[in-house]
Amino acid sequence: MGGPFFAGLFIALGVAGYREYLHLADRMCPGTGDASVSAVGYGVIPAFGITALFDAGETVLLALCMVGIGAPLLIMARGSKTNESVCSWSLASFGTFYLALPIFAAISLRSLANGSDANWLSDVAVWFGAGWPVSSFGLAWTLTVILAIWTGDTIAFLVGRSRGKRRLAPNLSPNKTIEGALGGLLGAMFAGALCFLSFGLGESWQGVVIGGVIGIVGQIGDLAESFLKRQAGAKDSGSLIPGHGGLLDRLDSLLFAFPIGFLFAKYSQLFSP
Repeated sequence: MGGPFFAGLFIALGVAGYREYLHLADRMCPGTGDASVSAVGYGVIPAFGITALFDAGETVLLALCMVGIGAPLLIMARGSKTNESVCSWSLASFGTFYLALPIFAAISLRSLANGSDANWLSDVAVWFGAGWPVSSFGLAWTLTVILAIWTGDTIAFLVGRSRGKRRLAPNLSPNKTIEGALGGLLGAMFAGALCFLSFGLGESWQGVVIGGVIGIVGQIGDLAESFLKRQAGAKDSGSLIPGHGGLLDRLDSLLFAFPIGFLFAKYSQLFSP
């Protein structure tokens, strides 16, 4: 479902993810999770999502970026412990954009209007649109990003468990292996090709390339979240999902994948014959 349904879901995910991020950041730099500082992110993240939903333009987006950077600085500058204030300002501002930019990209991606060669997907988009103007093009690209990441993550886990021997990044995530990463990359490439053919987005080789890039970027997002947890001395970002950790542990790859997917989709017509 597109429109406000999709936007509302992703804004809620962004706010919940920001809450988990603040918990990690507060362990690295006490004071980052203070209500006066965190309130800025809780306001900016939904605003990014609303800006994307209504295509409010770059002026609003720039203003939100200024608020996300400037407001925490002004709040923390009033504190007496300058070193802790600068640390908290940096982490709070980073966390805001760490969640806000992917939320903006995801909602903008889902809202993209263009043509698709898959008539069945157009019917699905209209059926689940609930009256909101939606496009099968945005739906196709959103599914491509999600399926490429999920397929890559699943195969990376299976290959890593069965064949993994060489550590990929032992200082960040000791359980990740080079074999698992390569398996995940191939899985993302396969999913990209299948999505391109099924959704009428282009040739299979284009899907292979884009799926591969999405897979690589997703793995970087996974390592980035592992880095945050390692710095905070935490095994999981939270305990929201029993047996799986927190929300960030499930969305870490998508946080990096949605922006690159949006850029691909936004400018894909420039490379069309």
